[in-house]
Amino acid sequence: MITRLNLRNFDDDGTTSPDDHHAATNEEIEARIAKAHKQGHIEGYLTGADAGRAEMAKTMEKAQTEMVETLGQELARLAIAAEQRHEALVAQVVGFTLQTCEIIFPEIIERMSAERVRKTATQSLKMAIGSSRIRVRLSPATLAEIGPDLRMQAAQHHCDHALELQADPELHAGDARMEWDHGNLDYGFQKICDRLLVELRDTHQRAINAQKEKDGHGQA
Repeated sequence: MITRLNLRNFDDDGTTSPDDHHAATNEEIEARIAKAHKQGHIEGYLTGADAGRAEMAKTMEKAQTEMVETLGQELARLAIAAEQRHEALVAQVVGFTLQTCEIIFPEIIERMSAERVRKTATQSLKMAIGSSRIRVRLSPATLAEIGPDLRMQAAQHHCDHALELQADPELHAGDARMEWDHGNLDYGFQKICDRLLVELRDTHQRAINAQKEKDGHGQA
């Protein structure tokens, strides 16, 4: 317990009456101590709060930086994965298309070659109108199938007198060779299909090689 404390001015020469000195009571002293303690607590709290906020800000900034770096790495990984999946998908699609065409092209050639030659020869016949000689060579089977139609088309265009239809055993079904005064035609439906197959095979092989190269780099 704090006892009564009288405040004394030691610089006093003794002429001043003791009644003129301010005597602090125990309550006043305790109040002053409590106030100082409270003020110190508040200042300490504020100082600690400022330090805490600064530390929290650093922590959040670091977390945000790490999050951005992680997000960037994940996006890069996803981009690479998407590219690899795209290349793999291209290889699969081209491969499926190639297999399908290799199966159906022979049937398409067998079923459609005569019709394709008929349309192509008819169009060329229109360009040859007015020529003194229109020579058309077809395979024997194709000539037997579309020869009458070509003669009828030539009669409609008033050039039947110049039309010469010939069977050429060296030509395949779907081939046509035409010559007229100022032009010619060398058409082969099977050759067109074969060129498409070659392009598909090359594209498929390039896609496979690209995928292998990517996989090889990924394993390195």
